[in-house]
Amino acid sequence: MEKEKKYIIYTDASFDDKTKIGTYAIVIMQENAIIKTISRRCNIQINNSIECEVFAVYQAINIILNSYIKKDKMQKFKIRTDCEAARDFFIGKNIKIFKNKKEFSNIMKKNYKKLCSKLSKTGCSFTINWVPREKNKDAHNNSYAMFRRLKIINEKNNILVIEQKSFIKILENCNKNQCKIILYLLNNTNQQKLISMTQKQIAEALNVHVSTINKVFKELMELNIIEKLEKGCYGLLI
Repeated sequence: MEKEKKYIIYTDASFDDKTKIGTYAIVIMQENAIIKTISRRCNIQINNSIECEVFAVYQAINIILNSYIKKDKMQKFKIRTDCEAARDFFIGKNIKIFKNKKEFSNIMKKNYKKLCSKLSKTGCSFTINWVPREKNKDAHNNSYAMFRRLKIINEKNNILVIEQKSFIKILENCNKNQCKIILYLLNNTNQQKLISMTQKQIAEALNVHVSTINKVFKELMELNIIEKLEKGCYGLLI
């Protein structure tokens, strides 16, 4: 194995009970320096601040799984949240949230276990720890800044999960097959905005080649219109 790499990942969330707007931020650090900062709106219906904090940790887990896990390297990841319930949700304590989103709740816990398994090899580790708010300022400030921007937009009755220009851009450049795929996705999501189908199944349903589906999905993911949660399950961000 190569030289050990350590990552400290701070997460925080902001939530408004009245509008049900939720945002989260993720700050990734290595050797005491910030290497990446992400701040976005929660792309599922959030009911309270604890769900928002859990969602932030879940997104950090996804980032590690999809972008940072490297084969044959010693890696240690520490997610730090200032919400104890968010930590407890993943480590197995009975936290009564996401009552109407059992499928999504199971996906979050499954991805946590998947990450734990991948980092169970010698020289690697993964933990979720609680830290006080004063030690989580960067994530808190980024989450709240995103929250304030969305709240201002919401007051104008024009709130979007993704930028309007991004969505218009892909629609303007779509051919017939691509438009067909987007409409199919919009019409085949559940209440939690989940698409539980493989690309092969979608290709068969639309009678198009699977390579076409693969190409369009890559474009949609690059534009933050959909995100891959696990094999055969995608989240719709619009």
